[in-house]
Amino acid sequence: MALRQPIFACFILAFLLAPASGFEPPNPIGMPKKGDPGGGVGAFRIWYLDGKWHLRTSCENSVGKKEKLMVFSGTVRCEDKVTAEGIRLEKGNGKTSDSIAPHKDGKGFDFRFATFGAIDEAVFTIADKGKTLKFKLMVDGKEAQTQRILIGSDGNNPEKAEFTLGAQPKK
Repeated sequence: MALRQPIFACFILAFLLAPASGFEPPNPIGMPKKGDPGGGVGAFRIWYLDGKWHLRTSCENSVGKKEKLMVFSGTVRCEDKVTAEGIRLEKGNGKTSDSIAPHKDGKGFDFRFATFGAIDEAVFTIADKGKTLKFKLMVDGKEAQTQRILIGSDGNNPEKAEFTLGAQPKK
């Protein structure tokens, strides 16, 4: 009977120390090589390269078709300062304009990219003390489908549309 107790105790300890879901966050290094995940309904691409983060949205199968306008939006947060700039953003009118709005505390930004047959992108850097990046991604006001979120060169998907990545990835 004495032998069973240590084995049982080890089993309990292993269970308590195991990750809750077993899901590991995708490696964000390198631009996703995969294209539109299908259906022409657009995608988020997130990657880290040469000290900069990239968050790009696109609608490849609706080139030039404004009736296929999609609104990609969300939030990126960190514990330390985040500096973001927009690439290929259109001013447009209210419906078709793109925006990046830094948070008042400087630790993140909200974005809204109205995309139709084009690419919109935020390029951002994180201060050295930033440890995690928290993303919350939406399409047309609804939580983004995870298969439409491609992360890193392998184009892996997060477990949910609200997820966390390490802010200072290593190769």
